[in-house]
Amino acid sequence: MDRPAMASVFRMRHAPASVSGVRSTGQGQADPVIRVHSLGEAIRFVANAYLNYDVSAVAIVCGDPAIPRLGSLEVRALWREYGERLTQE
Repeated sequence: MDRPAMASVFRMRHAPASVSGVRSTGQGQADPVIRVHSLGEAIRFVANAYLNYDVSAVAIVCGDPAIPRLGSLEVRALWREYGERLTQE
């Protein structure tokens, strides 16, 4: 993901978003249902979820068609670039 695309996602960080594809790593545990309110929250959740969940097939979808589906690689790049600023005003 290039810097202009990351800047576009950053500007849209308050837009509604949904997270799918997160899998439980525990034996016999159900996959989690993730409820986030914004794109920034979704990115933060996925960036920190690798410790407890398998996020290799994650997909973050934003309500804005200008923002492409974000996978785990894009989330890592965005989190490295912006960090907690994604969830701040």
